[in-house]
Amino acid sequence: MDKVSAEIDEQTDGLLCADVAIDAGSYAHGKSVYTYLVPPQIESRLGVGQLVWVPLRRNVGVGMVERLHRDPPTVPLKPLRSLVRPAYRLNDDEIDIARWIARETVSTLFAAASPFFPPGVEHASTEIYELVDPDSPAPEELTSGQHRVFELLRDRGALSRQQISRAMKSNPVASLRALEEAGIVERTLEVEDRQPGKRTERYVQLVTFDLEAVARSPRQRQALEWLEQRRKFLGTEGDVTAVRELTQQDGITAATVSALEAKGLIEVTEREAGEHPTPADAAPPPVLTSAQAAAWRFIEHALEEGTDQPILLYGVTGSGKTEMYLRAAGWCLRSGKSAIVLLPEIALATQIVRRFEERFPGQVAILHSAQSNSERFAAWSAIAQGERSIVIGPRSALFAPARNLGCIVIDEEQDPAYKQDSEPRYHSRRLAEFIARQRRLPLILGSATPAIETAYRATRGEIGRLDLPERVLFDAGGVDTVLDRSSSALPKVTIVDMRAEARETGSALISRTLRQAVHTSLERGEQSIVLLNRRGMSTIVLCRSCGRSVDCPHCDIPLVFHRDRDRLVCHRCNYQMPPVHVCTACGGTLDYFGAGTQRIEQEFNRLEPGARTLRIDRDSIKELGGFEKAIERVEHGEADIVVGTQVVAKGLDFPSVTTVGVVQADGALHLPDYRSAERTFQLVAQVAGRAGRRAAQGIVVVQSYTPDHYAITSAAAHSYEDFYADEIAFRRQFRYPPFSRLVRFLFRAASEQACRTEAEALALELAEHAASRNVEADLLGPAPAFAARIRGDYQWQVVLRAPVDSFDRLLDDLPARPGWLVDVDPSQMI
Repeated sequence: MDKVSAEIDEQTDGLLCADVAIDAGSYAHGKSVYTYLVPPQIESRLGVGQLVWVPLRRNVGVGMVERLHRDPPTVPLKPLRSLVRPAYRLNDDEIDIARWIARETVSTLFAAASPFFPPGVEHASTEIYELVDPDSPAPEELTSGQHRVFELLRDRGALSRQQISRAMKSNPVASLRALEEAGIVERTLEVEDRQPGKRTERYVQLVTFDLEAVARSPRQRQALEWLEQRRKFLGTEGDVTAVRELTQQDGITAATVSALEAKGLIEVTEREAGEHPTPADAAPPPVLTSAQAAAWRFIEHALEEGTDQPILLYGVTGSGKTEMYLRAAGWCLRSGKSAIVLLPEIALATQIVRRFEERFPGQVAILHSAQSNSERFAAWSAIAQGERSIVIGPRSALFAPARNLGCIVIDEEQDPAYKQDSEPRYHSRRLAEFIARQRRLPLILGSATPAIETAYRATRGEIGRLDLPERVLFDAGGVDTVLDRSSSALPKVTIVDMRAEARETGSALISRTLRQAVHTSLERGEQSIVLLNRRGMSTIVLCRSCGRSVDCPHCDIPLVFHRDRDRLVCHRCNYQMPPVHVCTACGGTLDYFGAGTQRIEQEFNRLEPGARTLRIDRDSIKELGGFEKAIERVEHGEADIVVGTQVVAKGLDFPSVTTVGVVQADGALHLPDYRSAERTFQLVAQVAGRAGRRAAQGIVVVQSYTPDHYAITSAAAHSYEDFYADEIAFRRQFRYPPFSRLVRFLFRAASEQACRTEAEALALELAEHAASRNVEADLLGPAPAFAARIRGDYQWQVVLRAPVDSFDRLLDDLPARPGWLVDVDPSQMI
């Protein structure tokens, strides 16, 4: 036996070993599971799935125990440092899910497991010392310094080295090391507490609307009238509002609020921030239409039987899909179970969240990344402890520690936001289906424009399908609180050929048809939405003489002029520069062409000077006080014309909107992405659904330079079936999903030659890998990516395409060289 083998045998004789998944960066970086020795003092507390601190080179890091064993090692092993405190352990289900994610997305096990970790588990740590047996007396052989440390830890419990040093007013390192070596003191690592303390917020409620009591104070009268108007418009949900929202109104101050409170006209209470006031009584459910009743009977049976086949709830906009979600969540509550409801973006889901909170007061937990650490941890803990049984949030809510899960809902299941864009790059729909299958529970996929893959599976019977073909009207009594309903026709859609419009009028921005429709809505006191999915004022700056554009020096794409900032901005890397008017190449004059939302806003300010125009996009949202505040302004009738990007198209319900305009509806139609037609159809269909949801039939004007494309004509006809027939034929012909599955590999480097060399090497490895697995795969590329440069680096890509039935064989040991981004089932190709 050699010296190393003898050392290993001596070190591991009778000791437990742990295979630990660590943060190794990415799958392409190689090994991400390492073996460590388990110290005897923590062996009884350690289990598979436990979070632990492990030595990593000269530092320590968080890891998850994947396996415990006593297999003889082949190299000397380092010991684990300690358990993460507070202790947390993934259960068997969560570990199985993490393993599935790691394989399905070609990611490390640690990355796949990390979404399950409680908020606050970070890579920063503090060393904590405590007595192994606090009830035992101090050994007689201790030095005076060691004895002082012993007594301190017995009196005060676990302490950090810094706390011990401050208490002793001396350096305790030598004494601590000796006590640790003697087995008297145990050293552990604890996650640093970076969570802020609980924040509170003041809320105001109108008690008495008495204008005589404030006759001498215009500001108090203004505040009282604002609160009364809000209550009238929003009903019971308008009774309580944040004080900060009231004081944001011009002229209303904290002193105004105090004066009204002193007069007994309002009541001010303090609540924990993020805990939105909800009605004391749950809102009653409405009477269902015949189509809704049939759909609910099917869903209820699936809930009772624990059917794990996904259900596509296909319903036109305004058909009542949300009521099905509410009833499924209610069934779970009555059955002692929990429900998870996914929304594409929590900022766009204000109205749906509000309806759940009204129906189930005190039972809803909201999880999303925009919350503070304390808010997120409080919500996570309430879910884990069973205090909140309905979880609402974006894709990460799938990892919530919901007890006895009974149902998963994915609203707007076609939305690309459900694909995670960093490791692990999972798709919420595929992951939710795996979880539902594993736990035998229904998965409800709701959409007015289902993803092609979802619709294809429904036609093959792989998933169930329920149809809600009619819109539902409500009277003035409020959202889902009235019984008298009737079906309503979908809005009338007019396609405007902008080629002819430009020839006849010289206008390439706002058509005569759209101008007239908006003007008519204004005359009737109604609202309009105008969508252009591009921010800024001018989208390209060109030289009149040589035709060169002013491009980003780092990304080689045209800069966009933003009037509000008076800057030229790169929408890819955020490079900015002042506007220029002389071409640096030839000295010619520069012209500002194209249009973004700022240009549309300016044009309607000119066309309708008496109207209140509100722009909602990424540039304006901060100035408006956040997306929720912007939506409330529209709901309160504080805007006549809403100009915005796609954020105004998703899932919003504006009662007074009767006209919708889509400018440059085909703006993304000709991008080199096989999903471009699908995205165009979905966007136009969704924004068209915002019109006429509560009143007379709405009007939608779609402006296009390719008015005959099937994505445009099908959206105008409200015919998903027509669009699906054309699109599935295209996908079948060119073997795109759902007839294949793809893996996109992306590489960035400062040198284009380095990109080319790497891409060619990887392509060769992928071809050999497919052949070794007996899979008839093909490669698209290697080639420069559509965005050939970003932030100064070049980008090349390779796309691996394989048949669905043999794709799974490619995932094991899929080649991935260091530096490559690997994306299985990419949501976009540019």
